[in-house]
Amino acid sequence: MKLQKIILSGLLSLAALATQAQNYDHHFLLAGASFAVPENGWFELVCDAFNAEPLNKAVGGDAIKHTASDMFLDRFYTTEELDRIDAFIIMHVHNQDVASTNGIKENYEEYTYDEIQQYNTAYDYVIKRYKADCYNLKFNPESRYYQTENGKPATIILCTHWHDSRITYNQSIRTLAERWQLPLIEWDENIGFTRKVVDADGRQPSIKYAADTEKIYDITFGWHPMRGKEQYIQQKIASIAMEKLTELFTPVPASVELGEKSKVIVPGEQGYFVCRFTGVPPWSLTYTVNGEEHRLDSITTNPLIVEVTPTADETTVLPVAVSNRYTESGIVAGEAHIYTGRQSVSPTFDTYVHQANQTTVYTDADHLEVKGNTDTHTREAYLSFATTGIDPQAERMVVRAYYYDCIYPSWPRKETHPVEIWGNTESYTTMTWNTKPDQFTRIGETLVRADELNSYIEWDVTDWAKAQIEAGASLLTFKLCIGETDATGLLYFYSSEAEDSHKPQLLVTTDPTTGLTEAATDVITVRTRRTDREIIVTGIDGNCRATCYTLCGQVVFAGPIADAEPIALPHTSAGVYLLDLQNETQHYTCKIIL
Repeated sequence: MKLQKIILSGLLSLAALATQAQNYDHHFLLAGASFAVPENGWFELVCDAFNAEPLNKAVGGDAIKHTASDMFLDRFYTTEELDRIDAFIIMHVHNQDVASTNGIKENYEEYTYDEIQQYNTAYDYVIKRYKADCYNLKFNPESRYYQTENGKPATIILCTHWHDSRITYNQSIRTLAERWQLPLIEWDENIGFTRKVVDADGRQPSIKYAADTEKIYDITFGWHPMRGKEQYIQQKIASIAMEKLTELFTPVPASVELGEKSKVIVPGEQGYFVCRFTGVPPWSLTYTVNGEEHRLDSITTNPLIVEVTPTADETTVLPVAVSNRYTESGIVAGEAHIYTGRQSVSPTFDTYVHQANQTTVYTDADHLEVKGNTDTHTREAYLSFATTGIDPQAERMVVRAYYYDCIYPSWPRKETHPVEIWGNTESYTTMTWNTKPDQFTRIGETLVRADELNSYIEWDVTDWAKAQIEAGASLLTFKLCIGETDATGLLYFYSSEAEDSHKPQLLVTTDPTTGLTEAATDVITVRTRRTDREIIVTGIDGNCRATCYTLCGQVVFAGPIADAEPIALPHTSAGVYLLDLQNETQHYTCKIIL
């Protein structure tokens, strides 16, 4: 036991050193329950805006009495934490009268443990105890406030409910804030909607921002706001809190960093870049697209995905200026380069495997599933692409899949998922969880955010793919899986069998000096007549050579074809084949089922 205490003490010391190494400007402490736990994100967004250490002590299901009890038992914060806390934010919200004077003691030391189990006495104890603890740091030789006149300033910030349904609480917390002359974050008055004006469907407006509902005075309101930093409601809650904190602390200067969401697109598509801001919203941003200047104002979403119309084979987006009400000229960084693809290669094979259904084959599924290893329901997706005709000197190669849905096991959280991509050069015709291969090389990772639903997700595989092609590989196989994370969502992507047009692709650009022409793959259509063992290709530009072969590489047809002319394959058996089409202006590869 003594050794365990020594080890624990050492770990706590290392944690303290790590915290100090962050060089935070401030340190904010939060007490609360399910509205305040880190999965929400608003408090962490606030801390980001002030470069503050987020000491989030919120616990789902707790009430103010739990914080009072922990303080009574000297376990809510350590002396070292207390010494560095600049603001103590209390977000314990129940529809109770927290300002009643019934049972209130003059001194916090007069309370017994049982007497602080009521809402009003718990609030009173927490406020008085925190003030006393801050003052008493003047007597602690290890404190930076040692021998100061009044110890550490005790900055306590109270909060209303996130909207105005909890009338009893909202009124009483205002009374309490006025009694103690404490700052109050007034979410209920600034959230942008009110219980007094219902939506067109007759429902309370808070419902559309909430994950569940509760009844107050026999009226149904939104209960827990949808969680996740990317959620509008969490960003709105954070911005209201930031406004109050700017009265007490200086926020970090506004800055923006640009990056790519779209690395490669097909001709005719819009491109997208991502902006990540610091500081307090709203922001203004000036940027250029291939030298042409654009401006966005009143930006409150962070990160922000911006659409751009490509004007060349390579579209370059550069940040010029960023500002907010506290920063006239902020720091700009990063850039985005969006390329137009010359080749679009369809998978020769794609599937997913399911840990709970270890012998089930999903080769013909119209979607791919990816899920983390938080339980026994992990999913991994696999895609293979032929390298025929791919230029090994290509500027970029990306695998992309269309992200169209995400399902969570319980709470409808909106989380960011790190999706890793791994690769090998093997060929597969079927796969289950029990037979999935393990000889893969990790290539990289893409963070899939909640606000990216209904868009392509890209994985840059350029360096790895070029090395394999140069080494003579005829096939590239990729695995998509969730990396290290607590996120629990089940991600859905369209497969090559989907009826939707947004199918997985390997997009390839080429070095403009090669003189290769653009592949107009968006006009090619391939249909099969299974009963007649025929393939019909339309959208071919001029003479075209077609090659059809099995996934093991055996050629079953090779020769010139004309537009809409049936290709007869009478001696083939039912199964999956690869069709490769190529002429002077087009190159297209796809998987077909006969």
